[in-house]
Amino acid sequence: EADPGNAGWQRDLSVSHNTIGEVKLAQGDLAGALASFGAGMETSRRLAEADPGNAGWQRDLSVSHNKIGDVKVAQGDLAGALASFGAGMEIARRLAEADPGNAGWQRDLFISHSKIGDVKAAQGDLAGALASFGAGMEIRRRLAEADPGNAGWQRDLAVSHHRLGSMKARMGDEAGAVESLRAVLGVLDGMAARGMHLDPAMAGLRQQLTAAFAGGGATGPAPDAAG
Repeated sequence: EADPGNAGWQRDLSVSHNTIGEVKLAQGDLAGALASFGAGMETSRRLAEADPGNAGWQRDLSVSHNKIGDVKVAQGDLAGALASFGAGMEIARRLAEADPGNAGWQRDLFISHSKIGDVKAAQGDLAGALASFGAGMEIRRRLAEADPGNAGWQRDLAVSHHRLGSMKARMGDEAGAVESLRAVLGVLDGMAARGMHLDPAMAGLRQQLTAAFAGGGATGPAPDAAG
């Protein structure tokens, strides 16, 4: 308040609001969390509008929209959550398009697609959810192909294929679900062949899919080991 023109101090204030919001969210105080995240977002919005060329301020605003969207999901306000996630995604998309080589911006855009897909699935819009998850998977595919030695990107790609398979199964597309699961196994086999570490969830999923396909099974998504 003593120096409203100091962007660093304003950002510190936004971070403080968000930290309080996280605590309130953990306590189950959704209304309080929403108020804190909203206060943080207003600060982020002022910074972003004052310096639209500052990618960091723009990302902060995108993250604020996502935090508010998360609270609205918890409150059951799916329409409000979709609007918040959509606002965050538009910023993430601009950043990703302006700097396509920035893996962080690309991952932020993936997260936005994923959050929107989750909301659409909860609303019963399975086709819309499938489209969002598919868009997110393409981002993960590009990241994995650009850096094949990055185990995190490879795992992310396997998880994306798994989510697509689950959604296709819900839509009754058994062949599509099996195709996605084969893609999951292909990614995990590739990781193992290159000596990459598979965490217990991924190792278990790989073992399960290997057994299922060896026996001519895997007619639907494996249990939710891919989190």
